[in-house]
Amino acid sequence: MPAPFTLYTHAGPGPNPIKITILLEYLGLEYTTIPLRFGEGPGSVKDPEFTSKVNPNGRVPALIDHTNDDLIVFESGAILQYLGEKYDPTGTLTGRTPTERAQINQWLSWQISGLGPYQGQLTWFVLFHEQTHGEKPSEGVITRYQREVERLRTVLDGHLAQAEGGYVALGRLTIADFAILPWLKGSVLVGDTLKPLGEYRALEGYVRRLEGMEAVKGGYERLGLTV
Repeated sequence: MPAPFTLYTHAGPGPNPIKITILLEYLGLEYTTIPLRFGEGPGSVKDPEFTSKVNPNGRVPALIDHTNDDLIVFESGAILQYLGEKYDPTGTLTGRTPTERAQINQWLSWQISGLGPYQGQLTWFVLFHEQTHGEKPSEGVITRYQREVERLRTVLDGHLAQAEGGYVALGRLTIADFAILPWLKGSVLVGDTLKPLGEYRALEGYVRRLEGMEAVKGGYERLGLTV
């Protein structure tokens, strides 16, 4: 019998699909993964078969819920909210009231609109720009993204240092934590361009605590990655 969910992921490391595998593992939901490579052509995120039928934006993750009329949801934040709202009847992960949802979603939005884009651009310019375009990125570009990522990490570090329970919202585990963790862990890709997490007061402990969860270990392993 086919799995209830199909999840399109990267064929390789990428923080956004990991958010979803962690949540699926946490909720105990069975799923099949379909890895797509970067670039264009068959089997890529720009494959017309994928963009015409699943995600017109040509990005992963994208989820198909076969138990709900093959509903397709793309964008990692939307998928986290959908799965949490539909399959966590306690409301713990996504919030039980408008006030709780606001407190969770502000940190989810912080990751999606801030840490993710800036760290993603920094990673691109440090690792891929030269090999793609045959020229070194300017120091000004690197500095801009580097400083903003460090500023965002400082914001999160200060918040976590005084947050109840050591989680970003409501003193408990939520989808915002699942969204933030893979990006903090993914910062190692740029090496010494960013400070080690251990130089921050609370970030390293936050990452280590979440890494100890079986759902986190399972979510990484499902994509062939190690925690």
